[in-house]
Amino acid sequence: MGSAKGLASRFYQLKTGNCLTGQYLHWTKNRPTPQCWWCRYQMQTRDHLFKVCPEWKTQQKILWAEVLKETGRWKSRWRARDLLADRRCSRAVPDFLSTTNVGRRVPVEEDAGSEMSGWEPRERREQEEERRVRFSHPQSAQRRHVASYPLPPPRPFPRGCDTHQRCNTVKETKRR
Repeated sequence: MGSAKGLASRFYQLKTGNCLTGQYLHWTKNRPTPQCWWCRYQMQTRDHLFKVCPEWKTQQKILWAEVLKETGRWKSRWRARDLLADRRCSRAVPDFLSTTNVGRRVPVEEDAGSEMSGWEPRERREQEEERRVRFSHPQSAQRRHVASYPLPPPRPFPRGCDTHQRCNTVKETKRR
C-alpha cells in the first residue's frame, strides 16, 4: 500500500500537475514519449489515469461511485484538476491512490527489446556527453575551479573583532 506520507506526496504531486505521468515526464525530457505505460494509450495524463485507463478500471468505478454519492456529479462532468481540488472528494481520491500505482515510479519493463530498455542507456549517454561538453568549455572550467584556488593569506589583524582595524586602516589612508 505505502505510507501516509507517500500517499500525501503523490496526492499533492497529482494536484499540482508535477507528477509521474507520461505527459509530465515527456515535458521534462525524462521519457521519449508521453505514452501511458500501463495501457499504451498515446497520452498519459491525470484525466486518462483517473477516468479511462483500463489498468485501473475497477478502482475507477469505486472512485466515481463515491464521487457521485458525495457531489452528485458523474465523471464526465469532472476534470482531474477539479476532482483533486474539491474537498468533497478528499476521501475518495486518496482511497483510489492507495489501491493503484497512479503517480508512483514508472515500472521497469523486463523485455530487453522494449522501448524503455532502448532509450534509457541512450538518454544516460547523451546526458553524460552534455555534462562533459558543458564542463570542458573554458568559461565553465574557470567557474568550476574557482573554489580550488588557494585561499588568501591570513589577515595581520589581532584576534577578536577586526572591524575596528578596518576602520583604523581607512582613517590612516584618508590622513595620508
